[in-house]
Amino acid sequence: MTTQLTLFLVNNLVSLFTTALMLRFMLQWVRAPFGNPLGHLLRTLTDWLVRPLVKIAGSSRSDAAILLAVWVLLVLKVWVNDALTIPVYTPFAMAAIGIFGLLKLWVQVLWVAIIAMAILSWIAPRNDVMPMLHMLCDPLLAPIRRILPATGGLDLSPLVALLLGQALLTIVLPTLEHNLLRTLL
Repeated sequence: MTTQLTLFLVNNLVSLFTTALMLRFMLQWVRAPFGNPLGHLLRTLTDWLVRPLVKIAGSSRSDAAILLAVWVLLVLKVWVNDALTIPVYTPFAMAAIGIFGLLKLWVQVLWVAIIAMAILSWIAPRNDVMPMLHMLCDPLLAPIRRILPATGGLDLSPLVALLLGQALLTIVLPTLEHNLLRTLL
């Protein structure tokens, strides 16, 4: 029972924190302003780790430092799970699992952002968070909008992006991860 509780806490705390770090990275990457409540929350939750990393890596490499921190936390999560549940992965396999975890987290954050943007566009289109969501999602949605035929005011690009994201999360990335791990073990 203690092992299960430890795994539960480690997995959930690391997942929540890495999600906050990934969202901060993605918002910095699209140069979104952090003056709204979501930006303030992300800074409050992650500054204790990001500030020292930026000092070490230099301000021009802060995005890379955040991504590295996410990767390290995901690898540590795998290591703790590995230590508590018997399976033994090689260091290369753990690194690969961390990279695939990073890719999955990126897709999941975009997926949630697209859903949030779609819902808020119906119920509160002038919400303070909408500009950030647009900055985050539009680089993905704009190419899809160019490909889709005009539908008379109904934007189907979020639906297509969600379907593509779900395919990546459930088929493509797990298959690639499984095949890579099979070769590394």
